[in-house]
Amino acid sequence: MSFIVSVQAESIKVKRSLAFWLSILGAGFIPVIFLLMYYFRSDVFVLKLAKDPWRNHILHGWQALSAFLLPMFIILTCSLVTQIEFKNNTWKQVYSSPQTIADIFFSKLFVIHCMILFCFLLFNIFLLGSGLLTNFLNRKYSFFSSPVDWEILLRMNFKSYISILGISAIQYWLSLRLKNFIASIGIGLALLITALIIMDWEQIYKVPYAFPLLTFDAIFKKRHLLIENHEWNSILYFLAFTLLAFFDTKFRKERG
Repeated sequence: MSFIVSVQAESIKVKRSLAFWLSILGAGFIPVIFLLMYYFRSDVFVLKLAKDPWRNHILHGWQALSAFLLPMFIILTCSLVTQIEFKNNTWKQVYSSPQTIADIFFSKLFVIHCMILFCFLLFNIFLLGSGLLTNFLNRKYSFFSSPVDWEILLRMNFKSYISILGISAIQYWLSLRLKNFIASIGIGLALLITALIIMDWEQIYKVPYAFPLLTFDAIFKKRHLLIENHEWNSILYFLAFTLLAFFDTKFRKERG
């Protein structure tokens, strides 16, 4: 019961916070860009989307998200949620409240993942909506007359979520460990850019910041493993860094 109360408290803190609005803006950015491209360059995209428009639209949308924006969203969200306490200098107040350290730690982590899933949900709604609105504005497109590829959409969501687990745990630990808001974001951004630079490395499946793009590549190439090797690694990274972050928080002499 105390964990539920802690989650409710954390939910109130992030409601209408920058992290909340980031979830909405981040989810809508790519679909809006695609809508504008389809509308103003219909001479190009009507032909490109003539065959299987929904599959192409969904894959292109998730490719744009997976390459950079999704990992960056995780980095920012983890930092923004923990920064609420640092900014208001309320960590000591939180730890002196009638909550266990486990409740405080895991309620914040739970809320972060709720924000991530909220962003996923909105992204899917906006992505589908942009296809429908495109066809409404220009009847030359064939979104209305073609079935939505639900299978590819569900696979992208399920596997992409698994792929970001490792990043979320690493960034959560960094955000709890470092008081400086810029430091945790800077480290995450540096690791993300490094991962993108070394994408051709044969050991890239061990680099967590590359996992979302590797997941997209696996689905694009029509590999049908339920969980890829790098996704198993993401789960392991999540478990390892979550435990590291928890025990680091629990046994640290000065918290916050």
